[in-house]
Amino acid sequence: MVEYTAQDGSKPRIREHVEKVKLRLWTYRFWKQQTILDLFAGMGYLSEEYAKAEFEKLICVEKDEEYFNELRRRMEPFSNCVLIHDDNLSWLKDELPKVKDVTFVDFDPFGCPNEQIRLFFENYPVDRAIMVNVTDGVILNLRRLASVNLEKYLLSLYPTGRLPREEFKSKQELNRLLPWLQRTFINLLAAKHGFSTSFVYHAMNREANVTYYGFIAYPDVKTGLWATGKTSLIHYRKDEESLVKTLMKLIKQERGSI
Repeated sequence: MVEYTAQDGSKPRIREHVEKVKLRLWTYRFWKQQTILDLFAGMGYLSEEYAKAEFEKLICVEKDEEYFNELRRRMEPFSNCVLIHDDNLSWLKDELPKVKDVTFVDFDPFGCPNEQIRLFFENYPVDRAIMVNVTDGVILNLRRLASVNLEKYLLSLYPTGRLPREEFKSKQELNRLLPWLQRTFINLLAAKHGFSTSFVYHAMNREANVTYYGFIAYPDVKTGLWATGKTSLIHYRKDEESLVKTLMKLIKQERGSI
């Protein structure tokens, strides 16, 4: 576990948990990565791990000047890395549509990243498999600040008045409700933008105040999936094989042919 704070003490303490890093790197190896997006790059601890593996392009976005300076220093030895000193919301709106071949996205904020997730899928069509990793600090923020609006971040896609909102304004039972809310949020985005999802993991840190989850977003077609940039179309039937099994079988076949 790595801990760091700003020198002036003004920034919140952020912890990079070992279990989170293991989950990220496990999913990173599902297939050969092309374009990787680290949208909350911070000081670059996870970005550095990504850069050590095989990929074509790594884009890191960080708006805090102090964190960005450390990110730039840390990533200097690596090629094919693009460092963006900007707010990720602005970047997702203006620059994401220009990016090609995204295969891996990391949303790792100090707080809830649902607005960034929503913007990503609004501005980037899912025409191939994309591994999405998320850190959600809603519980941590509620305990520290009691200021996170659950309706805004997790229920914004529901029609007004269709759900009883009172229970979601309370901290009680949030550990139980949050995984359901997160999955529902992603499934609603998938339905809205015409793609399918397969959740790979859903976990909570040791302090039980931050959740980690990962899912594969893939084209919503019944006959095939464009999984990697160097293979032909994969044909499968959803009622016989899960997406993850299909992808792992493909990877095994490709490794055997090298």
